[in-house]
Formats: sequence, C-alpha cells, structure tokens
Amino acid sequence: MDARCAEYARLQSQVTAALQLLADLTSAQLEAFQSHNQELFMRLDKDLENAVGLKEWAIGAMREHAREHGCQPI
Repeated sequence: MDARCAEYARLQSQVTAALQLLADLTSAQLEAFQSHNQELFMRLDKDLENAVGLKEWAIGAMREHAREHGCQPI
C-alpha cells in the first residue's frame, strides 16, 4: 500500500470489516443450522446475502481507487 494514501487504507479497512462480517455471519448461521433453528438460519441467510454485496462493493471500490490513483493493489 502507498503509505501516503489514506483513502486506500480506509478502503482496505472496509474490506477487512466486510470479510470479518462474513466470517461472523457464517459462523452464526452454522450454529443456527446445527441447532435446527430454522427462523434464525433464514434470517442469517438474508444477512449473508447483504454482506456478500457489501464485500463485493468494498473490494470493487478499493480496486478502482488503486487503478485510478496508482495505489498498490492487494
């Protein structure tokens, strides 16, 4: 990462947060599945779909910024 680019660092943080959210939701959904909690399982499934979209947006924004500003991509 270009140490001078605060925007790239901010976008990297968003990607990290989005990936952590996916990990957390996936773990929670696995627990709901294993405990046969269908209602929670389905709610978490919707949350996961939204989280995947957030992750895709964050990665896209980071890559676009890197391309436009010459920052070091991952």
